[in-house]
Amino acid sequence: MTRNEERRNPLDKKVFIYNLASLFILYLNIVLSFSLLYLFLDYFQLGPIVDHYASETHQNQGFDRLSRSIYFSAITLMSVGYGDVTPLGWSKGVAIIEALLGFILPPALVVKYILFPSNSLEKLMLKSSTKENDGS
Repeated sequence: MTRNEERRNPLDKKVFIYNLASLFILYLNIVLSFSLLYLFLDYFQLGPIVDHYASETHQNQGFDRLSRSIYFSAITLMSVGYGDVTPLGWSKGVAIIEALLGFILPPALVVKYILFPSNSLEKLMLKSSTKENDGS
């Protein structure tokens, strides 16, 4: 292994961890944003998310509404769709948009990071690692 390859390995690891963390934050942001939208629609009775295995009393509790909206958002974005919760009203349209986003996002990320990788992050991290090596 050459000296340049040895320097590059920690950089590749940092870039990988950065990209993985960015991907996690992106998906978390989408899930939470859509869950707030579902919660809003449920609160104003424009499109509730119905849990088929919970009682009506349980479904009207605030924490259950919140957890159900987060659960439904994550399941919809990941295109799993267990069938235990169902959108009604305007939530159906929002679910279609979220499912479409969940369907398009993975290929878009493959194109962005694998087929056409950006060198700007790598150059920035290379500069910082060079400064660290010069300082020690």
